[in-house]
Amino acid sequence: MEYRTFEELYDLINQAISINDAVTLERCATELEELGTMKARSIAFNARGVAERIKGNYALALQHYQRSLDLAEELGSSSAMASTIGNIGNIYLAIGDPAQALDHFQRALVLHRENGDRSKAAIIMESIGVVYAETSQYALALHYYHEALAEHTELDNRNSMATAYGNIGLVYSDTGDYPAALEQLHKALPLHEEVNDLIGIARATNNIGNIYHVAGNNALALEHYTRALALNEKVGYRHGVSSTTGSIGDVYISFGNTEIALEHFRRAADLCSELQDIRGLAWNYGRIMSALLDAGSYAEAEATLTVLDELHVDDPRAGIFRETSRARLQELQGRIDEAAETLRSVMATAVEYSLAPEMSVIHKQLRDLALKRNDLAAYVEHSNEYTRITEEINGRDAATKIAMQAKQREIDAKERETQKQLAVLHSTLPKEVAERVARGEVVNDHFENAAVIFLDIVGFTEISSTMSSQEVITLLDDVFTQCDAICAKYGVTKIKTIGDSYMCVSFDNVVNAALCALEMSRIVLSHEVSHNVSHSVSHSVSHVEDVLPVSHEVAFRIGMHCGPVTAGVIGKERMQYDVWGDTVNVASRMESTGEPGKLHVSEAFASELKRNTECTIQDAIKGSRNQGSHVVPLVTSNSSLVTQLRGSIDIKGKGPMTTYWLSAIQST
Repeated sequence: MEYRTFEELYDLINQAISINDAVTLERCATELEELGTMKARSIAFNARGVAERIKGNYALALQHYQRSLDLAEELGSSSAMASTIGNIGNIYLAIGDPAQALDHFQRALVLHRENGDRSKAAIIMESIGVVYAETSQYALALHYYHEALAEHTELDNRNSMATAYGNIGLVYSDTGDYPAALEQLHKALPLHEEVNDLIGIARATNNIGNIYHVAGNNALALEHYTRALALNEKVGYRHGVSSTTGSIGDVYISFGNTEIALEHFRRAADLCSELQDIRGLAWNYGRIMSALLDAGSYAEAEATLTVLDELHVDDPRAGIFRETSRARLQELQGRIDEAAETLRSVMATAVEYSLAPEMSVIHKQLRDLALKRNDLAAYVEHSNEYTRITEEINGRDAATKIAMQAKQREIDAKERETQKQLAVLHSTLPKEVAERVARGEVVNDHFENAAVIFLDIVGFTEISSTMSSQEVITLLDDVFTQCDAICAKYGVTKIKTIGDSYMCVSFDNVVNAALCALEMSRIVLSHEVSHNVSHSVSHSVSHVEDVLPVSHEVAFRIGMHCGPVTAGVIGKERMQYDVWGDTVNVASRMESTGEPGKLHVSEAFASELKRNTECTIQDAIKGSRNQGSHVVPLVTSNSSLVTQLRGSIDIKGKGPMTTYWLSAIQST
């Protein structure tokens, strides 16, 4: 047997978790245990916990997670502790203990933040939102979902952004705002598509189908479920297949087609059985029993109930569904008193977990039973409770909608303010730097080998002296706008303009800096630049001085050097991203000592360029040697960059320096 490494097993576990593959998780756990290290055992227990959670064995999952947590604490691994505590929170949420779930999620959030793991912290914020959604505190749920979304957006984590949009959509769906729910889910869908996450696409499509189903549009619901099913089958995501198959069965129940519904419920149950998904199995057997009761197949329904009784599921809602179905069967078989006793017994579970919708259903069933038993007092009691809880739910929904609207207005206002601030930052700072400042970072960077470029318009003072102010502005705008576009093309960062000079830096790629400078040297103005020249014209009577327009060709002088620089943001009101260091000074000297239409580079720049490219154009070498010049061809995919020795020149503040001219030869 070929054994896999820890790293391979760790990656496999993460993949298996993403698709709820309990079988693979258990196999990986076994292999990790055989490795024998404490870290491997900790991960193994965690994997087994996830596998049991997938199967619905929550008590066993908790045991595995606790063992994993104990080992993580012994190892002193704060990251592993945070992940496991979050997993424990998910179990408490699943078994209907939101207080414990919230406590664990908050502890996990603190640890992730201490570790600086923003991505996992954002995921935990979503889990906190789920707790509030499950307890019908929708305004708080919305708050945490939006907080998580903002963090995912800053980190550019598209899949997590999509999940957050989906969760926000489910909040709107739960509160009956179906148009808003669909809007959010349709934001999630293209993000999943962008990263080709077929499982995510299927999940979002399935959730859209759920909204149409709840809203009563079963035709559209079926269309979306069918699409989601095809995607899940394509990627072999069997949990998704079983879930969507069950949903399709629900639609056929709404159509009144019990036979086809039962086919889908049974297919979903078979898949859950294969996957050892006990929770899913319990829900689907509950669906089967309910459909059989609708069809009048009481004997088969009773047989299904026997199977349900053999399943041990910790989910309180699944348990209540089973017991209310049992009471229905007892009622239909004429065992009215037994049905009433069953409902009174399960009411305790609904009250314990504060499940108001389930309490409402139970009171309604008890009310109808009381009517059959001619028990007026019980009828009034349960009728009143059913009415009270229903009105409470409706009233809470109305209050929730108002609170959500207020929260949404607050979120929208905050978003508008943030966008305004970002717009200001983006107008003065490079995009990446602006985003760092927006996050509250102090931007103070050091780069060991940045390439600095200075560009200057030759004879600008003379040219501008004969131009109107509007013409000067038009000229500079034309030149610098083209420079901005060229910088963006090569990933070079614009730093600033000083009069008629332009400064930019490539922090990590000297070849891109060279290509950028070469393209800048070829800038062609989009309008005619002219200046007025005074000259005398001889007339028969006297000399009259006329002013005539004369076209002027604009040339550029460019200098480059590379080396260490410091970069950062200065100022508060008018922020500026600038670069400092001797490298900047030398680059400026390369420009000022250059010649019109030429690219003047230091020996350091030429050497770094040579080191980062390949020497392949031998004819260029031969040709240059014949002319007595020192040329080194430096090849890119489009052209050959050639440095030609200029010689030793005196540089202010540096003394004699060997410098080069940079040019390009088109590749054939």
